[in-house]
Amino acid sequence: MRGSRLPTSIWFFLAVSFVIPAGGCVSFDGPPGPPTGTYSERIETYARLLALEDRRAYDPLLTGYATASPDAWIRAKNALAVGRLRDPAASIHFPVLLRDPEPSVRRAAAFGAGLTTDRRLIRFLATALSDPDRETASRAAEAIAKLGGDEAVSLLLAVLDTPSGPRATAAFALFRYSEPRVIALLLKSTADQDAEVRRAVLFALARRPKTEALPALRPALDDNDPTIAAWAARAVGILADAESVPRLLRLAHGSDPSGVIEALLALEKIGAKTKLTEEVRLVALERAKGTIPGIALSALKLLGRFPGDLDVTSALSRVMADAGRRSGVALVSLMTADPANASKHFDRALETGALELRLAAAEAVFLLPPDRQVERALRMLQDRSARVRALVVSGVPKDTTLEFIDLLLRALADPDAAVRSAALESTTSLLDAERKQAELERAWREAYERAFREKDSDFTVGALDAASARKKEGRTLIEARVDDSDPVVRDKARRLLVEKFEVPAVRFASVPLPVTTRFTRADYIRIAHRANETLLVATVTTTRGAFELALDTEEAPLTAENFRALAARRFFDGVVIHRVVPDFVVQAGDPRGDGSGGPGYAIRDEINPLRYTRGALGMALSGPDTGGSQWFLTLSPQPHLDGGYTVFGRVISGDPVLDLIEQDDQILSVTVRESARAKPPAGATDR
Repeated sequence: MRGSRLPTSIWFFLAVSFVIPAGGCVSFDGPPGPPTGTYSERIETYARLLALEDRRAYDPLLTGYATASPDAWIRAKNALAVGRLRDPAASIHFPVLLRDPEPSVRRAAAFGAGLTTDRRLIRFLATALSDPDRETASRAAEAIAKLGGDEAVSLLLAVLDTPSGPRATAAFALFRYSEPRVIALLLKSTADQDAEVRRAVLFALARRPKTEALPALRPALDDNDPTIAAWAARAVGILADAESVPRLLRLAHGSDPSGVIEALLALEKIGAKTKLTEEVRLVALERAKGTIPGIALSALKLLGRFPGDLDVTSALSRVMADAGRRSGVALVSLMTADPANASKHFDRALETGALELRLAAAEAVFLLPPDRQVERALRMLQDRSARVRALVVSGVPKDTTLEFIDLLLRALADPDAAVRSAALESTTSLLDAERKQAELERAWREAYERAFREKDSDFTVGALDAASARKKEGRTLIEARVDDSDPVVRDKARRLLVEKFEVPAVRFASVPLPVTTRFTRADYIRIAHRANETLLVATVTTTRGAFELALDTEEAPLTAENFRALAARRFFDGVVIHRVVPDFVVQAGDPRGDGSGGPGYAIRDEINPLRYTRGALGMALSGPDTGGSQWFLTLSPQPHLDGGYTVFGRVISGDPVLDLIEQDDQILSVTVRESARAKPPAGATDR
């Protein structure tokens, strides 16, 4: 047997071997005895673990108790909990949990270790690479990649270059790295006899493509696996590889939506640098008539790369006259394809009054001749829709000049927080020491401080990001927030100081970040029961049809509960689907409808091992622990999101509806029904 469970006689020694942070515990009512593994104990212990995670405060007494539990389910949940805390002191549990006799516990421990950011665990994960349980070994490879560093890269390369072990996972994980030794081994491995390894290698080469990978990416466009072909198409598009055009054309004529979309988008990127052929023009015109929105939108975007073509101008004009997202995309392409009449098309869009066209005009205003940009942008800054105003401001050129000062001053004082947030970011290039404008500086500071007074996490996070671009002044502003009463602000400020200003992370390692939670003990007990006993299915009805989601109450209990509670309040009913990215995601849940709104509170992340295959339900974020009401569904496999965003369910019926949804379609209703599980997960001694 591999390892052994920690004897209950020494659980207390492990638990109290470290100082309990002041104010950081989820305490027991009284000193507990040795864990017994009963079902009632499972519920009580898991409720406490949920509370511990929710408070982001390490409690070695509780986690030591859970590590010693006879209940393997609790030991596994404990492994995830201590990983999510990202507290270096909690890492003490992983050497024990990685040697647990139960594979389910070792799997959870390998995954949880990757969440910690603690590179001291790499040596224990290196041993886990040879675990007899294949899933544990694979998760260890994934965790090593997340922890990063030269040692991690060397370990992954060694795994890939040997005949056994979690080679496919190691190859997948290497997408995070683009150094020459990584690319060289990935290229060598494209001829691997193991189909799973080869698929992973091609994903790694395609995700962050380098020119030297083109000899492998070009033939991958013809791969029998449509997902590989789609990945390759995206990659050659990023590289603007004109030599791939004939293969992309074949893919664009195909039947797989992902392949068609990625081929059309790749051709559009190539068209930005190279004149495209007549065959490309014809396929774009044909695909623009399609019934699948993602394909039609990608084709409309591609048509913008054919300037001066009368057929293209005519086709785009017809689409622009229609309603919906396609009209907006057609406007932007029309202004690109017919620059001589760009102002005419722009003004005609504003005259219609349609929101989608006004949004597109806000996106396209900086395509106008330079002498007409400022006047039109100022006019749009008076639009009744905050979405339009924010989009205008966010589009101000990054190398902006003083001519935009009036626009930015108005935006910094806008009544809407999203507009001010966009202005904070767009203004930073004008606030350097050489040409700082006193009036602009005062307005920037007022908008910055206002974001914290209003306490919306989306905008406080955005304000800190804007400050981080201000170098010396920015560091001073961020330093002032490292002990902020808002845990999201504190965490963001500390991470920015470490990442942008090279402040040693150890400075914050011993400073706890306890959070006041929204739940009572009874709430956590109820959610713990639900995680073991209840199935939740949500029916989402949209203007394009309905689909069903199975919410995962076991892997993401608090996130699933949050969704259920919001649905019970009819929070989602009538909300627009504010973001649809072809072949990527459908995103909704924002009452503002612009991607910056939420329910008025933030929930913690529940990063778990569930994968972002097509139809996965994820929690949208603007940074760690900033989720609320916004959620997304993946339209195709997105492995790069795995372990980065909480997966809390997936589509179980109505999948074709996803391909029909267009941006700014409406959710008519979301309802959730409950049913009992056949039995709780195994592990408790009395169930």
